[in-house]
Amino acid sequence: MEQKKYLNKILIIFSDFYPEISSNLLKGAENYLKKHKFLFDKIKVPGTLEIPFIFEKYKHKYKGYIILGCVIRGETDHYDIVKDITLDFLYKKAFNEKLPLSCSILTVENYAQALERSDLKKKNLGEKSAIACLSLIRLLNEK
Repeated sequence: MEQKKYLNKILIIFSDFYPEISSNLLKGAENYLKKHKFLFDKIKVPGTLEIPFIFEKYKHKYKGYIILGCVIRGETDHYDIVKDITLDFLYKKAFNEKLPLSCSILTVENYAQALERSDLKKKNLGEKSAIACLSLIRLLNEK
């Protein structure tokens, strides 16, 4: 019975490593889902690398998935490792298992770029991720 209630919801998994960026992305996604009367749950993780663990735990339990986070390039290869491992895992799982997943893990050179992409009055990629998720749900349900 409990699983059935989740199948009518979207799960938002978000990394809170950069709280201001995460807050913007989350508000964008939440505003869109509320406007279109979609129920959702949220799970916060400390960093982007933790997102795949939570996604794996909850796959097939929700109608769709919105992934939010930010990875900013630094002086080492860590940026590439984090984004490559996370995005590769998520998209392989989503594709192979036909899961409606949209992702706004910002991969940027600096904090200013992240702010621009997350800002509700600018690029609002949180909202765009919600739009993409709902579109995928509709497309997967078409016959």
